Amino acid sequence: MSADDKVKELKVTGHADYSEYGSDIVCSAVSALTQTALLGLLNVAQLDIEYSINEGFLSFSIPQIEDRDVRLKAWAIIDTMVLGLNNIAENYSPYIELVVKREV
Repeated sequence: MSADDKVKELKVTGHADYSEYGSDIVCSAVSALTQTALLGLLNVAQLDIEYSINEGFLSFSIPQIEDRDVRLKAWAIIDTMVLGLNNIAENYSPYIELVVKREV
């Protein structure tokens, strides 16, 4: 996969409404995956990322990474997050919509 195919930005909005607030496993799973990926990018890859987290919202952008080792760490973190999100989307499709936008 080339650098052009890599995730450069993530935005999570809303709630899954799988079950009542506080016991929604779909919302919890998405939150855990995306927040853990953000923590990995900040602390493992040691990227300086601007991000926003609020109730029902998380977003961050991945900057251009020149260092090969840092880039590989960041890609591994993001690719793993995407695998998890795809798995949740496959198993709970009525409750999660995963939209991938590609630049043309």
